[in-house]
Amino acid sequence: MRRALVPAAVVAMAGLVVACAPPPGPPGPTTTTTTTTLPATVLSAGHADVFEVTLAGSALSVQIEDESVSPVTSRNPAQTLLQVRPAAQTAVPTPAGTFAFLGSPGAPVWILPQVQNPTLLWPGTSTERIPAGALQGNTVSWRIQSVTGPGGFHVYTTNGFGVPSVLFTTNTPFPQSTTLTVPSHAHHNWAFGAAGTYTVVMRADATLANGTPVSSGPVTYTFRVGPL
Repeated sequence: MRRALVPAAVVAMAGLVVACAPPPGPPGPTTTTTTTTLPATVLSAGHADVFEVTLAGSALSVQIEDESVSPVTSRNPAQTLLQVRPAAQTAVPTPAGTFAFLGSPGAPVWILPQVQNPTLLWPGTSTERIPAGALQGNTVSWRIQSVTGPGGFHVYTTNGFGVPSVLFTTNTPFPQSTTLTVPSHAHHNWAFGAAGTYTVVMRADATLANGTPVSSGPVTYTFRVGPL
């Protein structure tokens, strides 16, 4: 079979194109995909006593008592993410009045309310499993050592007339503490001034009936305000 002849001009032109082609450049940047690893458990709705204090012998312990599942389950705060869903977003009253600690009038604020909303997480505190008389004064000190996050953080209660009493607020320096009676169970308003992730370090301290101080040591909680 006869091969087709390629005109010399075409061959010369092809050689010119190869000769004029720029040398290959350096390799481009490596693309890295970042994956956010969430804690083992995410709580976003239902009742959970997020600061449950128990006494085992001469040691205090703090855990999350998750009542959103059956059977009720104790969870390690370090392995649990507490989500504040977007539906928790509201606004600081205008005028702010006694709620001025939350921010400027009309500013967005995300609140997990004292009264249960079934679509949101309902965080509580509990010392119900500590027997009366085990601790001096039948009290536990609930202390928040530090808070980091993109906005303000506040824990407060409201009375029957809607007047707030502030327990913790980033408007003043930490650490801060309040007293829980033994045995007791309570709910509060948990407010966040911006969407994002908050790290809250809490601890429980008390004195045994025999005068021995006891503490849970620092316990770290993570709240995610907004979508996961």
